Amino acid sequence: MANHSCLSTASLAFAIASLFSAPSIADSIALTNINIIDVESLTINKAQHVLIEDDRIVSIKSRKPRYKKHVRVIDMSDKYLIPGYIDTHVHHATVPDGSDNDITTRKRLRHLLQGGVTSVRDMGGDVRALSSLKRRAEIDAIQSPDIYYSVIIGGEEFFADPRTVASALGREPGKVDWMRAVDENSDFDTIMLRALGTGATGIKIYAKVPANVVEMLASAAKKHGLKVWSHAYIGPAKPQEIVNAGVETISHAPDISAHVVDNFYELRRKGELITDKQLQDSQQLSRYEGLMQDMLSKDTILDSTLTVFEQTKAQRGARGEMLENWGYEFTKLAHMNGITIATGTDSASDYFGHTTPLVFNEMQLLVHEASLSPLEAIQAATINGAKVIGIEQDYGSIAVGKKANLVVLNQDPSDNIHFARDIAHVIKNGEFVYRGSNPKLPFVDAKKAGGMLWMSGQLGNYPTTMTLAGDDIKSQMTQAMKNIGNVLEQHDLGYQDIVKCTLMLEDIDQWQAANEAYTPFFDSYPTRSAFGKADLALGAKVEVECIAEL
Repeated sequence: MANHSCLSTASLAFAIASLFSAPSIADSIALTNINIIDVESLTINKAQHVLIEDDRIVSIKSRKPRYKKHVRVIDMSDKYLIPGYIDTHVHHATVPDGSDNDITTRKRLRHLLQGGVTSVRDMGGDVRALSSLKRRAEIDAIQSPDIYYSVIIGGEEFFADPRTVASALGREPGKVDWMRAVDENSDFDTIMLRALGTGATGIKIYAKVPANVVEMLASAAKKHGLKVWSHAYIGPAKPQEIVNAGVETISHAPDISAHVVDNFYELRRKGELITDKQLQDSQQLSRYEGLMQDMLSKDTILDSTLTVFEQTKAQRGARGEMLENWGYEFTKLAHMNGITIATGTDSASDYFGHTTPLVFNEMQLLVHEASLSPLEAIQAATINGAKVIGIEQDYGSIAVGKKANLVVLNQDPSDNIHFARDIAHVIKNGEFVYRGSNPKLPFVDAKKAGGMLWMSGQLGNYPTTMTLAGDDIKSQMTQAMKNIGNVLEQHDLGYQDIVKCTLMLEDIDQWQAANEAYTPFFDSYPTRSAFGKADLALGAKVEVECIAEL
């Protein structure tokens, strides 16, 4: 039986192999004749030429330059280029030993990346699991968006919540660095320094914290370079108090009703209903003007999370429809008042049977229910998400010097938000992302039979393209082996699970050069055959076919 527990080790070997096999000059890819969607000005710049070196965008030209010989030029006529999507509210480590175990979570993360999501903000869980995932995502040892996460801050009473027990397993919730109970006598500097030590990007103030303590937390977090995030209602602090205390992003648009509804905690956490008069009062939008003005003046971002309320309204009973409608109304109100909106989903696609990342559902709701234009919804899912996390200097828009985390669309999404999910290519850290078997080809990448994984031959082309990674056999062999690794990962396997490979070389005299690129992928070699074969597809110099044990 294959040792699946060794996957991360194999993935690391893959990353190391990639590092050592890198050519001495930068990997350079030019995307030519592509229409760039500027998510800051909400305009489209037609027929641009984008040069990517390693993981950065190094030039954007309206006139096609004469590229150096080593640059791989890919014509993208009629395609649209946007930044990678960002989901600003996920939970991938609430129960790391159960529903969020490593294999399941890696599958969810892979699904997100293949669907164009290149960054996520995880809003609290077990950082022992999150930090491991974050590291593996950062070095591309697993297919995953980049992960930024928070520690959870709350009042002592909050940490009786059973979810906190699962996320602090083996320790005491409220007394660990990633789940800290606070009051006005807490040592806030020490709490923030220890939060930094967990690898967190920000703090999430969850519940049962008064406004004066929120202000102390916000001040200390900013002093130590941590972002300040919270629910829109954390009780006893209300939304306007939270905003004025210095929280930078508030989550869950329905919770804005707590600005008017007095017994909101009973409604939200205990499932109690409000009176007809309270409901009528909550719908008087003029009563929220002061809150909106404060949010605008302080650049507070709204992480609406419409999706989770839409998808769960039936199971919430009578409250479900009310919370959903509140979410739409308050997001629309925020948008009308010029408040920055981001696309958090607060869930995962597999919970609701979606085949694409939920960020597309969130964008669709923003357009159809909250009156954002399609480009404004894409703006919410890109540069606004980067602002939430605090990474807008490097991510979230397309500009020279920024990280090449990109999505190529087949159709113009400016008139129809549905086209935002019609993805041709995903690029992360300057590399094309494997997205599964190509449905246009008359074969699949792999098939299970007899306890083995039988893989189709892989050329050295960039995933989802017909462009070879280089003119020489070493470049193509390295890319072919990376492609093999992608197929293995799709099936929760690694290079150590391969039992046999067959190398087809366009020139058998290149056998030694092929070996130099092939061998770094293995700690222990599988069996192998190699032979000369002219006329490989795409004019390739090598094709590799492997079989792995399941």
